[in-house]
Amino acid sequence: MKTLTIYRLPLLLFAAFVLSISSCKKDDPVKGNPDEIPLPECDDVTIDDAIILRFEYTNYQGEEPSITITPDKTDSRVKYDTTRYTPVREGNKIVISIPNIRLSDRDFNYIAQCVTIEEFDATRPSSDRWFEQTEFKEQREFSETKIATMLCLDVSSSLGADRESVKQYAIDFSNQIFETTSNESYVGLVLFADTVITYPFTNDITDIENAIATFPYPDLDAQTFTRLSDGIIAGLDALEAAQLDVSNKVLVAFTDGNDNGSNNPTTNQKTIQESEFPRYMIGLKGKGLEYNTNYLKNLASNETFFVEANNAFELQKRFNDINELIANIYTIIYNRSTQSFTRGVDEPIKLRAIFFAKPYRIQ
Repeated sequence: MKTLTIYRLPLLLFAAFVLSISSCKKDDPVKGNPDEIPLPECDDVTIDDAIILRFEYTNYQGEEPSITITPDKTDSRVKYDTTRYTPVREGNKIVISIPNIRLSDRDFNYIAQCVTIEEFDATRPSSDRWFEQTEFKEQREFSETKIATMLCLDVSSSLGADRESVKQYAIDFSNQIFETTSNESYVGLVLFADTVITYPFTNDITDIENAIATFPYPDLDAQTFTRLSDGIIAGLDALEAAQLDVSNKVLVAFTDGNDNGSNNPTTNQKTIQESEFPRYMIGLKGKGLEYNTNYLKNLASNETFFVEANNAFELQKRFNDINELIANIYTIIYNRSTQSFTRGVDEPIKLRAIFFAKPYRIQ
């Protein structure tokens, strides 16, 4: 993977000024010293686009190396799974890796263009305490996280002629994931109407095309029902069971109606809401007579993970919007030497990852 190159997902997602890291007198997590934010190494961004993740590294003799995120000195727009991570020794280096980083606030998701990783040294001149280790400069990487996406599609007869468009959007959605991550990410399918069928995860677009082509679609003139919550639960079960080399698993579900075919829909809804997997919902208004915005919104992990379209033309953009949301999940990798330190004598190594990112909002 090329150093500091972002491999955007199809579809691999923070405008206030960032909390900076250090001033001449003390670390100030609120204002900081903008002179200590380096110029970005990528185009179309400035230091005002910086979003900073602060963390500390230890490798004390007789102990496992450790990474601890410093929440009070990290920009609130940085979202992460946990504050502690364990680096891995590989040959003559320690690989520091922090996966599943998202950049967002209540109004925007942020798309990172590049990242700079620096260490702090209090003995250096006050205007230059944050610096890049020369030996480690070419040992850092920034990429979108490999991801497993379960795509649950309503293909019931209420879609009418738009069903063909939905099928193509699903293929395009999957293909973008594969192309952007060199087939290192995976897509699984659940297709549902009166019937619910789960297809295995794959990184081959041909498998997706074959699954979509062979599903037993109900006749467009027939009266069919929609097993929406059954379809989503089937997708969540598949995510739970999947043994894949990925850092994150998400579910994306589409429907034009409501759940009028699943047994125990209230219980199903609670089960879905309790799932740990991020859930994105796409709704198509104006097709199913029972379409219920609030119900669909409650199936998503949060309101920002729910989008809806008025027609099939808008729907293509909504698929692309969700693509952007799940694409921008990042992993930073920073390789250090295996040098060890002494607890009680040596302080943890302070580091910061500076994401230079632009806001993205679904319209």
